[in-house]
Amino acid sequence: MNELWKISGFALMAALCAFALKAFHRQAGMAVGLAAGMMLFFFALTQFSHVSSALQQLSARTGLGSDSLSLLIKLLGMAYIGEFAVQACRDAGEEGLALKVSLCAKMLLVGKTLPLIGEISQLTLSLLP
Repeated sequence: MNELWKISGFALMAALCAFALKAFHRQAGMAVGLAAGMMLFFFALTQFSHVSSALQQLSARTGLGSDSLSLLIKLLGMAYIGEFAVQACRDAGEEGLALKVSLCAKMLLVGKTLPLIGEISQLTLSLLP
C-alpha cells in the first residue's frame, strides 16, 4: 500500500510538471511524461519477482513443467511491454501507431500461446476417463 502512494504521488507530480511544461514547450512536456512513464515501468519490473514466485508455486501444485512456467512468464512480460509501448504512443499523440503496436502485440501473444494451449489440452484430456 505504501508503494502505491509513492507511485501515485510520483505520477501526479510528473503529470503536473508535464502539463506546466507543455504550456511553454510542448516537446519538453511530452519528454517529461515519457520519462516518468519509463521510470514507473522499470519500478513495476522490480515488483515482477513476486509474480514469478507465485507462478512457480502454481506450477508446482498443478504439475505444469518448467517450460510452461517459463512461457507464462515470457507471455506476461510481452503483454506488459506491449501495453507500455501502446500507452507511450498514446501519450505522444500517436493513436494510429498505438493501435498498430497493440495489434502486433496481440498477434505475437497468440502465436507464443499456442504451445501452452496444446499442453493444457493434453493435460485436460489425460484427466478424462
